[in-house]
Amino acid sequence: YFFPKPPAEIYAAGEQAHIPLLAGWNADEARGGVVGGNNRFSAEGFAAQANRDFPTQAAEFLKLYSTATPEEAVASASDYAGDRFIAYSTWKWLEAHTSTGTKPVYRYKFALPNPGDRYHTPAVGAFHSDDIEYVFGTLDSRLEVVVRPEDRKLSDQMQEYWTNFARTGDPNGAGLPKWPVYGPSQWQMMVLDKNSAAKVDSHRDRYLFLDSAWQKPATASVKP
Repeated sequence: YFFPKPPAEIYAAGEQAHIPLLAGWNADEARGGVVGGNNRFSAEGFAAQANRDFPTQAAEFLKLYSTATPEEAVASASDYAGDRFIAYSTWKWLEAHTSTGTKPVYRYKFALPNPGDRYHTPAVGAFHSDDIEYVFGTLDSRLEVVVRPEDRKLSDQMQEYWTNFARTGDPNGAGLPKWPVYGPSQWQMMVLDKNSAAKVDSHRDRYLFLDSAWQKPATASVKP
């Protein structure tokens, strides 16, 4: 059967498949739920949610997800929604493989904002699944969207990265920005954008907070 025991236990024991891992998420995974539709977002409402979700740690949470200005509040609410949806769990997976695995781990963040199409306004940014057409080179399949030069460039890069990784277990190749291995030395990831570049994770404290608050029974995160 597929899982002989819970995945957290498998990773804690180092019994996962010891193969290279490439994983990540998009910069604005759940922003559409904050800025779109009939949602009436407010900084006060977000602070109230913090108190509901983290009754004894709300002040610490709001230091990591700032509501100092209306713009910051929207960004923080979007980030938290994305973290709850997919970012934290993917981060936890990457951490577990880094901690007990024996092969390289490569992390990415897809950050090129969507120009807008039939179903999305530019305000939603780089939303969930927005990276798929870039990876598969199918940008022209999108309805009512103007494909920009930076979209073509990034799609070409991503196709090369993913193909290299599938062939060799390493996304790097000639003419591509250097993609470092993710790990304790710097916690670097590849930010896939108009000008793709490796950058240090600036939100590690956020994920460590969520990890502690939610007390997931998985492999202990590697310390910063």
